Amino acid sequence: MNLPVDPKQCLFVSDLDGTLLDGDGQLPEDSVQRINRLIDNGLNFSIATARNYDSAYPLLKGLNLKHPVILFNGVYLTELHTGKNLFFSNFISLDIIYKMISIAESHNTKPFIYSYEKKKHLVYYKEANNFGMQSYIDVLDADNRARKVDEFIFSEAESISGFLLIDTLEVLKPVYAELNTFYGGKLNIYFAPDASNPDFYWLQSFHQEANKGRMLKQMTEHLGIPLSKTVVFGDYLNDLDMFQVAGYSIAVENALPEVKYYAHHVISSNIENGVIFYLESLFE
Repeated sequence: MNLPVDPKQCLFVSDLDGTLLDGDGQLPEDSVQRINRLIDNGLNFSIATARNYDSAYPLLKGLNLKHPVILFNGVYLTELHTGKNLFFSNFISLDIIYKMISIAESHNTKPFIYSYEKKKHLVYYKEANNFGMQSYIDVLDADNRARKVDEFIFSEAESISGFLLIDTLEVLKPVYAELNTFYGGKLNIYFAPDASNPDFYWLQSFHQEANKGRMLKQMTEHLGIPLSKTVVFGDYLNDLDMFQVAGYSIAVENALPEVKYYAHHVISSNIENGVIFYLESLFE
């Protein structure tokens, strides 16, 4: 795809997992150096990820990003190297959270619940019922966010930014149906196979107004760059909100079929460094 405008006038925003990161969920030093060379050559680059700051910063700290990043699926717009949150979307009410817990536990599955308080991100859970959940806990343990609890009790100062259920399709399908029935207009719900463990599904939810597309609009207004000059890269359902508002949308080859369907262009996979090669074709 040839951009109709000078790429140095565009803002390029990439998802992380399954898009910019490699097959091991890492950004190797060679990739960091290649992206930094592009930034030095005029690339306006940023990130939009479902990861929160504690998880994203260790991966991105070597990048010389000049623009804020979209974190936790659009809950936060954050300065990467200071951790300062510039904008927030809405959080989920405790009434909805406790109803979700009741629905989940009635189907013998347990949620992960994401909390934010005084610049600190935590993920509460009761137990791991399956391999998919345990794999996720292993990831969380790397940055010390996970908190195993006997009961879900939240302080008045805590804000709930989202929740996640990991289980089989059979278990989660009725949970998804019930949540849509009760809160279809109040929650932004994603339900799709676990990219790392295809035997399991992820049911992840945020406030209805929390998505990458809405925060991308906020970012472009903040930076003074029109959406028509924004190029986004993605692979998963939560990237479609960006695809709908950006001037150009690009899917990697390993993206879900519906993501590739809505993309203007498809490039090589994350394992093949598709995003970086594409950017290098424009700037070098």
